[in-house]
Amino acid sequence: MSEKWCTRFTLAAVVHGLIVAIWSGLFLLDQFGITLNLARIVAGGSAGTWFTMGYLLYLLTGVLSMAAWGAIYYFLSKTLNKPLYSDKLALVHFILFNMGVIGATWLLGYAGFLGGSLAIAGKAAEIHPTIVVFVQPIGVFVAIGALSTLIGVSNILVSFVKKAKPETP
Repeated sequence: MSEKWCTRFTLAAVVHGLIVAIWSGLFLLDQFGITLNLARIVAGGSAGTWFTMGYLLYLLTGVLSMAAWGAIYYFLSKTLNKPLYSDKLALVHFILFNMGVIGATWLLGYAGFLGGSLAIAGKAAEIHPTIVVFVQPIGVFVAIGALSTLIGVSNILVSFVKKAKPETP
């Protein structure tokens, strides 16, 4: 049943890709009079770097890593002709990976947006107290993502080494 996980991870990559496109489109809003100052936040560095990292890491983990997991599940079933060890582990992997990616990267981006906005407003003294509260939740989501990766890798490795059950007539 690896095919269904290939499909699910691939569809999740497409959804995340659409979200990245929307996030990218937010940079254009300044041109239409909706002032978010995203380009200035990114160019300003400092706390704005958190925004940049959130954006780039979401692109990498939300889109590319999700698609890579879909390819791994496809490779397992179609190329290696191996049955998946556990659909339940794949489900946990899928849910936790999405939670970890969304939670960590969106919080990182939001904290960077807040900090960068404060920097642009000349409120440097408020930046650290504002964004430091995001550090622990971001770490929790990173741990969730890492745990999901261990679960996914374990499920794939066990699937790879486990011998297929002989077919009964």
